Amino acid sequence: MIKFIYKNIIKLLFFMKRGGSFFLGVIIGTMAGLMVGILLSSRKEDKIKNILGKKTEELRDNLQEISKKIGQKVHRIKSDFESRWKSKRRIKDKIKDKMDQVEDELGT
Repeated sequence: MIKFIYKNIIKLLFFMKRGGSFFLGVIIGTMAGLMVGILLSSRKEDKIKNILGKKTEELRDNLQEISKKIGQKVHRIKSDFESRWKSKRRIKDKIKDKMDQVEDELGT
């Protein structure tokens, strides 16, 4: 591992001699940004966790409300369907009774 790092540093220095200072600046800037990000992430991490926790609770509450509303609508639709089904069955039974009565009167 150390040999790998050493070889890459030598290549980087050789590249810098040929006018690669821009790329060296990019690498150094990236490393500096990474270090600052690591230092600040611990502070922001708690804030992010708090925000995510609150949003998660809000989402859970909203989903529970939606689930409750859907359950109520499904129950209402089911009850409505059952009452219509029973109503149609009663009508069908009445028609059958009338047909039987007519057949009895006609003697067929």
